[in-house]
Amino acid sequence: MQSANIDMNSCTKILSAIAGSFLSLVTIGVNSAQASNFTFTSIVNVRDNKDFFDAGGSFFDVGGGPINDNGTVAFAVATSNGEGIFTSNGGGAFTTVLKPSPRSSSLNGLAINNSDTVAFGTLGSAFEGSLFISKDGNITKVATLADFFELNNNDTLVFTTFDDLFNKKIVTANGGLVTTVVDTSGSFSSFDQNTAINDSNVVAFQATLKDGRSGVFTIKDGTITTIADNTSLFLGGFFGVGINNTGTVIFNAPLGSREAKIFTGDGEEINTVADTSGSFNGLIGGVINNNNQVAFGATLLNGAENVFGDGIFTGSDPVADKVIAIGDSLLGGTVTNLLFRDLNNSGQISFLADFIDDSGKTFRGVFRADPVSKSIPESTSTLGLLAFGALGTGLTLKRKLKQI
Repeated sequence: MQSANIDMNSCTKILSAIAGSFLSLVTIGVNSAQASNFTFTSIVNVRDNKDFFDAGGSFFDVGGGPINDNGTVAFAVATSNGEGIFTSNGGGAFTTVLKPSPRSSSLNGLAINNSDTVAFGTLGSAFEGSLFISKDGNITKVATLADFFELNNNDTLVFTTFDDLFNKKIVTANGGLVTTVVDTSGSFSSFDQNTAINDSNVVAFQATLKDGRSGVFTIKDGTITTIADNTSLFLGGFFGVGINNTGTVIFNAPLGSREAKIFTGDGEEINTVADTSGSFNGLIGGVINNNNQVAFGATLLNGAENVFGDGIFTGSDPVADKVIAIGDSLLGGTVTNLLFRDLNNSGQISFLADFIDDSGKTFRGVFRADPVSKSIPESTSTLGLLAFGALGTGLTLKRKLKQI
């Protein structure tokens, strides 16, 4: 379609000029809107919570960190007695999901829903390649040879696994019922990255087709929708797929040798969330909630070396949209490393961070960023907001994609 060939730089410059003209002509007062900054809650950290485990063995590392809408975070811990899984809302109270044990090594992924049901994968020892679900204190094995899983609020799991001929397929599981969503018997040749599912059981996934295309797709009751593919704007290499309850999909994609972007799409429009044309050097993950808020991790040009990420952001402006970054204060120390993990429907963000305190020692923990509303000055103009909306359309492509 013609819109795929739009010169986005020229379009943006034109719209910027129009917006600037509007702003220079008129200012009309409006009611104050709401923006957010954040306070930070420690869910667990190696410095302050080293004695809370009842399994024996020393606590020396922590990972994971998906969050539900109650602000409860699931996380994994590493102890000298093996790995375990816990949940917490902060404040020093912890619920055991899986007690640390040598038999549980190594854990491979975590998910939690609003009922505090936890799903987890394992790689090693007696649990090799298995997927489990923990509900009301009971752990049930769901599948073997499973990967790339996600859990919705109806306790439905989506994941990739293999058929009898070891061809990959995507399935859902709930209450012992396993249903094939899509496999390689039709148009698709492989499923290469993570899967996602919303509460209406719409599944989002990245796949390669037998005709050579690759893309991001959704499927519901056998109907496949193309969100984005490599036939026009995109080069392929899609990853980091997620979906909200309105069916909007978020994903990462490279566009050139250095340029990468995070996009959202619904099968009709594709919108840019952030890109690497400015201060961002790399974009890490990306989550969209039911309010169409987004959050992601990023590295910065001239940022720190050998880190997961330099900061966590909620939009394309690395200053105005910053949640937390290396060098910021955390638990009386200074952040030295960050890894974005998740975003819930209240705008809370879970993340992993390393921080150095006054002792000179570095500690790791899982944290939650809690949004605090603040007023935007009332001098914001109505036409200014309209002009900004017009400018935003420079980052929106309406595209008709080839459907499966």
